[in-house]
Amino acid sequence: MSAEKIISEWKNQRFKKIYWLEGEEDYYIDLVMDHAEHRILNEAEAGFNLTVFYGKDADWTAVINACTRYPMFAERQVVLLKEAQQMKDIEKLESYIENPLSSTIFVVGHKGKTLDKRGKLYKQLKKSAEIFTSEKIKDYKLQEWISEYVRSQGYKINAKAISLLEEHIGNDLNRIINEIEKLALNLKGRKDITEDDIENYIGISKEYNVFELQAAIAKKTWPGP
Repeated sequence: MSAEKIISEWKNQRFKKIYWLEGEEDYYIDLVMDHAEHRILNEAEAGFNLTVFYGKDADWTAVINACTRYPMFAERQVVLLKEAQQMKDIEKLESYIENPLSSTIFVVGHKGKTLDKRGKLYKQLKKSAEIFTSEKIKDYKLQEWISEYVRSQGYKINAKAISLLEEHIGNDLNRIINEIEKLALNLKGRKDITEDDIENYIGISKEYNVFELQAAIAKKTWPGP
């Protein structure tokens, strides 16, 4: 199931007990986690029924205790475990994953890698959870992804601007989105993004090519480290 499909099901009030989000692409994990944190419960419900843990500081017993509480003044509660790849003894969550509470939505973000599919935790997740693997966009699809994202935000972007953005930032979706948001603030009502906008508002020069860079380095005039 894709990130968009998970969010679509949530919008239609269809929930599973556990969502395990893992993989190398942070953007889609962040997208799902953000919706879980801010959209599943309304503001009044969240005050009593939203619990957020961060893996580096999270104790597995505290996470399980939170998951096994019953919701207050609401049909369900949401428990988030962010940056779960930094959590010690994460495999001890298996006891809860084996027998999750129906009124708890437990969402785990495990960034940068995937679990060993041979391990007991993964095997139990396979039985009890929705596992979403967030993969990097293939390099050859990145320009198409940028174009589609810009279009989804109500803007247009020309091919030269897409190439400039891709060459400067690379395959980092969160950074690309941040820069597009920065652009949108400066367009002042315009809907077309050009290479001049990239240069003016992101600071990428469309003129400074690799040969000029090599020459500048040779002359020790390049203002880098």
